[in-house]
Formats: sequence, structure tokens, C-alpha cells
Amino acid sequence: MLRLTSMALVPLLAGLLCCPWPAWSAGEAKPPELRWRSLAPGLEFTLSQDLAPARSGGPGMAILRIDPQRYDFKVLAAPEGEEGRTAEQWQEESKALAVFNAGLYTPEGRHLGYLLANGRRLSPMVPQQDGIFLAGPKSQGQPRARIIDLRYTSFDPKFSPYTQAAQSLMLLDRFGQVRVRRSPKVASRTALASDQQGRILVLVTEGGHTLWELAQALKASGLGLREVMTLDGGAESQLEIRHGDFSYAHYGRPSTAGDLPWPRRSLPAALAVFPKK
Repeated sequence: MLRLTSMALVPLLAGLLCCPWPAWSAGEAKPPELRWRSLAPGLEFTLSQDLAPARSGGPGMAILRIDPQRYDFKVLAAPEGEEGRTAEQWQEESKALAVFNAGLYTPEGRHLGYLLANGRRLSPMVPQQDGIFLAGPKSQGQPRARIIDLRYTSFDPKFSPYTQAAQSLMLLDRFGQVRVRRSPKVASRTALASDQQGRILVLVTEGGHTLWELAQALKASGLGLREVMTLDGGAESQLEIRHGDFSYAHYGRPSTAGDLPWPRRSLPAALAVFPKK
């Protein structure tokens, strides 16, 4: 069951009295203008070189923006005892339009956090992770896809109104608060966000970033983001898109790999985008 907790009332009322955090304010540089490519109605892609300066590697940030009224999201997971797949392998197997990493993973190759695939729970909730991506509503009264922030919205997995779910850490919340600590760790990153229009955005950085600096860049991006989750980075940061004559692929690398050849890491679970049935 989804419901607002009492601790959410004060910030919620504050949010009703003012707009969400602005993309930019007087005295700050305006965010770069993005050139979106329409892949299909409700499905847009851009590759920006200016949104987030990279600490290492290229400056590119790929963004896939999806209208959940037109597309479905599903959790893909390897059966217990089987090895996972790369984003490319998941895409080839499922015939999805896009596949990306679904959250954080343990060194042993398990998804870390709540994971729900087609109504079946694959892993339990983790208290330290405040972000949950939900899709596949059981009734028409719920948004088709959304991100909830457990700091402000309670969620009981026993009464989930959704059939698909993936839990991870919050990166940036609706009030513009950065929800990660400063860290010197630099890696390619994947983020999953919702915007003020209810669209879902998948963002991957081709170069290396700290999470704190990425959060600051997204806050000032002009994308109108509302909730942003951080998914795993490094070699687990993966995005594969194939639609018509368009394709894009990104596979992160460990920061220790440098320019050396590095095999693509298998993902035990992934999130996939399909045309709405």
C-alpha cells in the first residue's frame, strides 16, 4: 500500500506552496540546450557533451526520455543459479527497445535491494536504500511508472500495487537535496529519474564522475527532474538501445581498467523498455 507518512506532510505542504527546485536562477549560467532525437512517439534520445564535466574519459551523457503512457517497463532477471547477461544479451533475448542496469549489485553478482518481476519478489527490501522504481500497475488508478522516495512516501511490499519494482539509492530528491555523501570515487554512472511531466529518464555518463558532482549537474540541468535514483556505476553501468535504424550502446569500465581491454560485466538483473501492449 502506498501512502504518505506523517513526516512527509511538512515538506509536502512546502512543495504545494512553491515550485520544485529551479533548474537555474539569476546569476547562474543557463543549462545547455539539448537537441532531442525522436525515436518514436513518446521516446526521445539525446547525447549531451555539456551537462556534466567528467573527471575522466569523455564528457558525453546519454539520456533516454520515455513516456510511460506509451511504453512498459519490466524487470529481467536470471534464474537462480544462472549467470546474468550483459545489457546487449538481455536486449537480444527479450527484444526490448532499451535495457539498462537495474540498481546496485553485490560482488557475488546478486541484485542488492528489493526486486519484483512480474509480481514475484526476487530479493527483499534494504533499509538504507530510499528509492524504488515502480511499474506495471495492477489497477488503472496508479501511474504507469514512477519513482517513490521512502523518506517521504511509505511502501509496503506485501501490498504493492505494482508488478515490477527495483530499489536503489536516492541521488537527488524533489526538493533539490543531494542524497549522497561526498566521495572521491570516480566512475561511469547510471541514473534513473522522473520529471515534472511524469516521464521517466535513463541517464548514463560515458566518462567518470563522482556521485556528488553528478547530482549537482542534474540539479542544474534544466531537465525538470523530480526524483533521481542512482543505479550501479563502473562496469555495471550499461545501456543498450535499439529502435529501427537507431542504436546506442554504453558499457562502463572499472576506474582501475584505464585503457586496457575489459570484458563486459554480466548483470544479474536489468530493467527493460517495451512498446505498450
